[in-house]
Amino acid sequence: MGKIKSAIVITLMTLVIAVMCFFCTVSFDMKGGLERFNSVVRMTNKDATLGTEIGEQSYLGGGYSTVYYPEGVISSKEYEENFSSMKPEEAAEYAAKYAKVGALYLERETLCDEEGKPSEEFKAKFKATADSVIARYEALHVDGARADIADEYTIRVMMPQLLAGGNSLFNLMSYTGGVTVSYGSDEDSATTILPENKKGAVIGDYIKSVSSRTAANGTAVVIVKFTKAGREIVKNTTSSAAESSSTMFFKIGDDIAIQMTVSSEIDQDTMYISGSYTKDSANVTSILLESALKGGKDDISFTVGDTYRETASFGDNALLFIYIACGVCFVGMTVFFFARYKQLAFAHLYTYLLFFFSMLFCVWAIGFLYIGVATLLGLMLASLLLCVSNALVYERARKEFSAGRTMTAAVKSAYKSTFWRIFDLHIVIAAFAFIVFGIALPGLSTFAFTLGLGTAFSFVCNVAIGRLNWATMMAFTPRKGAFCNFKREETEDE
Repeated sequence: MGKIKSAIVITLMTLVIAVMCFFCTVSFDMKGGLERFNSVVRMTNKDATLGTEIGEQSYLGGGYSTVYYPEGVISSKEYEENFSSMKPEEAAEYAAKYAKVGALYLERETLCDEEGKPSEEFKAKFKATADSVIARYEALHVDGARADIADEYTIRVMMPQLLAGGNSLFNLMSYTGGVTVSYGSDEDSATTILPENKKGAVIGDYIKSVSSRTAANGTAVVIVKFTKAGREIVKNTTSSAAESSSTMFFKIGDDIAIQMTVSSEIDQDTMYISGSYTKDSANVTSILLESALKGGKDDISFTVGDTYRETASFGDNALLFIYIACGVCFVGMTVFFFARYKQLAFAHLYTYLLFFFSMLFCVWAIGFLYIGVATLLGLMLASLLLCVSNALVYERARKEFSAGRTMTAAVKSAYKSTFWRIFDLHIVIAAFAFIVFGIALPGLSTFAFTLGLGTAFSFVCNVAIGRLNWATMMAFTPRKGAFCNFKREETEDE
């Protein structure tokens, strides 16, 4: 490859790595502190079994957990406690009311078919509602906040202790149903104003979106954007508010998400609702309402189970120690390759950085992956695989060059002679990892998937990107042996 083409390739590669590094690691405030740009590492969920204190947004690990039970579903513990406390005739009637499904008991009449199995209607409604609730927790982008299906028909949720009021927000995040806005002196007498009481009217015709914002001074607000029709209705409804103040209720199903006193006419496309909100509670409320804008009357209602305190089982500073360990490994890798291969180490370094940042983007983008011990262990093993693969090729090229071949011929022969050995190594590890992930062994699925994905990336980086980097960087020097720290048996260079 010519010097001009090589310079263009290296420049583009450097820009790509710099951009990926920026988006992965840098976070900063924007618009006077009203908004914040979060890096990929900041946005990526972190395992709540970890803990650390980094900067203003300390992540202490642990938090609170509970389970959402659909209406009509109870746990085995609750069933057995109720059953054991009843008289024989009451117990028989109670037992006939429920059907046992795994570790749960479901009401036969409302949730089961004639055979006592969950009805197709219930399963479809549960899946749709559960997907909506899980999406809310994902939208928080808060370290340790997670929700997933447990025992087939319940949702296990986790709030980290860094989230202010994490325990009290469980109830708020469990609200289901469509959004309605009512107005009146109290909840019982309030009249629904949005959506309008007419055929085909839906809340999306009146409210565009709901979001939140926190100013630099800590003041947090929930932002409701109305359509033209929504603004007109709110204006007409609140036109006499200056004479006798009333209350506006934003409800999800039968539950109140926002309750605000109105003492003057509201005539604006965007309404900023303040009060006692913190940054976290405003964010949760906005995500909840935004999610519920797509909900409806067919959503399943949930009851919130007992809340348990979870600790950072790997210690309060485990995440920080993991980051330090990754840094030490990176420095060790860099020192070894530069000591052994001189400038050729830059080819490996560029290859590794592309691999590493690509993996970080994958961990962020794939919903069930998060930063934790299992994920980072899989990433480090995949990193080791890439380092070993590159070293195998470099050592083979060293032998070929030492035997008298030109550098170009030595590199070509090295990749050709090591290809199947490296391919076999990668395919065995990837197959093992994805098989483990497929059978979902407890505690290993996240590690296995990360290792399998990293193995695939490692192979591509070794046979394609690494070779390209080597060719482009070596084009600038006439002393190719010295560039790679290769020596011939009789002479030091070509």
